[in-house]
Amino acid sequence: MRNPWLDIPLSDYEGHMALPQVDQARMLAEQLATVLELHRPCSVALIGCAGGNGFERIDPHATSRVVGVDINPEYLATARRRFDGVFDSLELLCADAQSDELTFEPVDLIFAALVFEYADPRAMLRNLAARTRPGGILAAVLQLPTPGKTLVTPTPFTSLGKLAPIMALLPPEELIGEARVGGLKLCSTQRIELPRGKRFQSLAFLVPDRA
Repeated sequence: MRNPWLDIPLSDYEGHMALPQVDQARMLAEQLATVLELHRPCSVALIGCAGGNGFERIDPHATSRVVGVDINPEYLATARRRFDGVFDSLELLCADAQSDELTFEPVDLIFAALVFEYADPRAMLRNLAARTRPGGILAAVLQLPTPGKTLVTPTPFTSLGKLAPIMALLPPEELIGEARVGGLKLCSTQRIELPRGKRFQSLAFLVPDRA
């Protein structure tokens, strides 16, 4: 089955995420800015980066290497146009993060926001941990069930409705359990509630030395 993410125009995705009734673009950018400020990584990878979502929050003087991963090549082409030359190193990889296509050199910090909902969490966690340097941080943002709210908020950008059949919310406890099995240590977790009521959970894991 063709992945619906390949058929959603970037303008629809960005327009949807920026609407006041969704408000997730702002939230995700703030979550990224928080982990960047806390850990000050020299290198960072954003999984599901779309057209460079959050890249503007990365300080190129502190973080010289940026990796963006997305399944949609058109999204990545836009990210290249927007941010080429901003960082010392910008690597854009068209890949499914739960597959063996994920082959970039390890980074200090991985930020994976609202992507576990579309993947095999065990496979994705294993791949992302392998792409994080020992002592590095793997940060995630998960969507939580919200009474009275649909998985995908209805908006005029109707193409986003294609995601509902492939979207499955992942309980934070399940991700924490999988991380523990893989040797990762939970560093922090925080509940997030947006003004319109939708709920999310941020989590950060320390990736141990593999020796």
